[in-house]
Amino acid sequence: MPESQLHPAPFVVRSARVLAGAVSVAILGCASPGSRASDGGAVVAQTAPVPAAPVEPAGADDAPDVDLSGALLYQLMAAEVAAQRGELGTAYALYLKLARDTRDPRLAKRATELALQGRALGESLEAAKLWHELAPRSSEASQTVAMLYAASGKFDDAHAIFSEQLKAAKQPAEELGRIQRALTRSQDRAGAFALLERLAQPYGKTAEVRLVLANGAQAAGLNSRAIEEAKAAVELAPDSERAAMTAAQFMQGSDRRGAMDVLARYLERNPKATEPRLAYARLLIADKQYTAARGQFERLLQADPKNPALVYSMALLSMQGNLKADARSYLQRYLALLAEPGNEERDADSAYLNLAQLAEEDRQYAEALKWLRKIEGGEEYLQARVREASVLTKMNRLEDGRKVLRDIKPQTDDERVQLVIAEAQLLRDAKRHEDSYAMLAEALAKNADNLSLLYDTAMAAERTNRLTEMERHLRRVIELKPDYAHAYNALGYTFADRNTRLPEALQLIEKAHELNPADPYILDSLGWVYFRMGDLKRAREHLERAYNAKPEAEVAIHLAEVLWVSGDQNGARKLLREVRSQEPGNELLLSTIARLRIGL
Repeated sequence: MPESQLHPAPFVVRSARVLAGAVSVAILGCASPGSRASDGGAVVAQTAPVPAAPVEPAGADDAPDVDLSGALLYQLMAAEVAAQRGELGTAYALYLKLARDTRDPRLAKRATELALQGRALGESLEAAKLWHELAPRSSEASQTVAMLYAASGKFDDAHAIFSEQLKAAKQPAEELGRIQRALTRSQDRAGAFALLERLAQPYGKTAEVRLVLANGAQAAGLNSRAIEEAKAAVELAPDSERAAMTAAQFMQGSDRRGAMDVLARYLERNPKATEPRLAYARLLIADKQYTAARGQFERLLQADPKNPALVYSMALLSMQGNLKADARSYLQRYLALLAEPGNEERDADSAYLNLAQLAEEDRQYAEALKWLRKIEGGEEYLQARVREASVLTKMNRLEDGRKVLRDIKPQTDDERVQLVIAEAQLLRDAKRHEDSYAMLAEALAKNADNLSLLYDTAMAAERTNRLTEMERHLRRVIELKPDYAHAYNALGYTFADRNTRLPEALQLIEKAHELNPADPYILDSLGWVYFRMGDLKRAREHLERAYNAKPEAEVAIHLAEVLWVSGDQNGARKLLREVRSQEPGNELLLSTIARLRIGL
């Protein structure tokens, strides 16, 4: 007889030892996550996601003294092998049967784990109830069955268990917070919050309880109630950083100024607090109060001068405030910090890009190239090469710029399209509009419904006076993406600029404005169409808003023309002189001055 038939196979011996240990000491580990519970190939009923059971040592359960007979060992082996194979339904059924037969809570726990992995809510609850019955002193079993009751919409049953846990807790508010976090997994968010309110009632309205209710309300989608509870927590505990941060977080979407006020009052009382000051500075940035935000970051830097994130934030704020010297200084300081131990993992490429931008804006093209060429890979690589090509074109080295783009090996179709658009932009900047249009049209023929190509080809068609084609492409963009505000704006502005189809132009631009009310380019178009229609008051109103948000040449020239026609000739000249100082060769500027016969 072969030796293999005289002795058990090594796998069987190892499995027997592991399984024996599992019964006498602890339940075996779970099957791999993501498996689906199945019973002999039939999938166990799938439901909405159910909460994972909290972790507790298996030895915490009161386990009976189970005689590990050969029959029991065989069934345990069969159950665990089924679990390891992903046959969770079979494994679940075997473990549940064995738990009932042996009255061992560890087997009921294992059945619960398997059902949870298979996202089988009914089976999970059935096994958890048995587990809780067999191990009534196990907090893990209690928590799991309570959460499954809540997930099943049986909130009264869940309340009975949770309330007992809260009574036994040394810190009821902390335990209530744990329950709240667990309840966020419930599909019935309103029911879960109502349960949380019931559980909180016996413990008064302390700041801690208010914060738990605030988080519960936010998770349930009740933003107004969340803000109300968080504000109440702040009033009860004005020196609580957690309360101030929670209130500001919940308020910032609907009441940014109110959120800023909460943090400002907290900082008056606690001037050394770091996180609230950082949150306050970020809200100031969102509110475009860049100078005030810089002041907050400066205070943070005084306390932590070698914090790279703070230094980089100061660089960005300096750029937004057009403080170029400060921006360069902070970026250089940031790069120096990256060379220090502990900062090696931080990325320098974004700093290189910003230094290149500053140099390019000052027409220091060689310096811009120096920074861009430091980026040799990573997420910023493609952007750096596109910018390098653009800088070379500004240096009258168009073909060198095109070569930079053509030497890139695109990894995806999107990258391939980006490179085509970038090269077409180089040709446009070099006034080679026909070549730019031809390149885009060729690419569009191979990618008929690519939104970026459709839009850019439409713009190239407009520049080459192919207005019918331009309109067709933009209409297609709108058809494919009805919320593409700039497609409506581009079409409407083209009509307005040519002083044709003005009612339709207004309708299109108003639609763009509805989709993106703060966009300065859309505000410029809206002001321009009102000017074409003779409504000088509305034209000036919208153009001034556009110019304040984006003081660019074209917006300034449009506003200047409206001011000139309205009789404010000094205001018009002032704007046009500013444009001339920045862009003396601007074609729109020169044509507007000549057409209106304005002497500067």
